[in-house]
Amino acid sequence: MYNSKCIIFLNYDIMNKHEIGINAGKVWHLLCDNAKWDYGKLKIESGLNDKELSTAIGWLAREDKIDFEIGEKDVVHIFMNVNVYIG
Repeated sequence: MYNSKCIIFLNYDIMNKHEIGINAGKVWHLLCDNAKWDYGKLKIESGLNDKELSTAIGWLAREDKIDFEIGEKDVVHIFMNVNVYIG
């Protein structure tokens, strides 16, 4: 039996891994131009909202596919991480 005082309902939209992966693919395709993108431009071009874009960036960062650089006025630039392995 559950104590109703211990149950907390949060008003969050739940995203699943498949949806996050699809969004990460959208971002990845935009980053394929090898340019340095700022968050705002990436958000506009991808058509994703803040939560969708943030989770997609997190997915790609966890897979070590993107890097970040802080530019002028503390603007964060996001760009593709090209890993080249020889051997």
